[in-house]
Amino acid sequence: MRWILAWLLALGLLHGCSDYSVEVQIHALGDEHFTPQTWAKADQAGRGRMLASFMSQYPPNRLTQAALKDLLGEPTSRTGRDEELAYLVGPVRVESQYGKGYLLIFTIDRQTGKVIQVRIVPPVTRI
Repeated sequence: MRWILAWLLALGLLHGCSDYSVEVQIHALGDEHFTPQTWAKADQAGRGRMLASFMSQYPPNRLTQAALKDLLGEPTSRTGRDEELAYLVGPVRVESQYGKGYLLIFTIDRQTGKVIQVRIVPPVTRI
């Protein structure tokens, strides 16, 4: 009986983690300092470790599509939607329908050109 309760508790905690904001989730990936130069030279895992620093320095809702590309370069993946810029980040042992790693997705407002949403797929539950 205890095993069942422990399993249900663990399942509930894991499910609950997926409801955290991207800002909370990315802290699990690391806290290396972001600069456009270090990002450009970093591998996918290194880029994941810079996300918390990037988002604290450059709040996405203040960025345009052009500014985002200036900072992060051209997208490294696609979602199939023209209004989304997608970057594979983090460890390659994580997989989703988009490939190996977490897919960081910035949704751009077509009228203003500004970032209106940020998501990460799959949700970061643990590292």
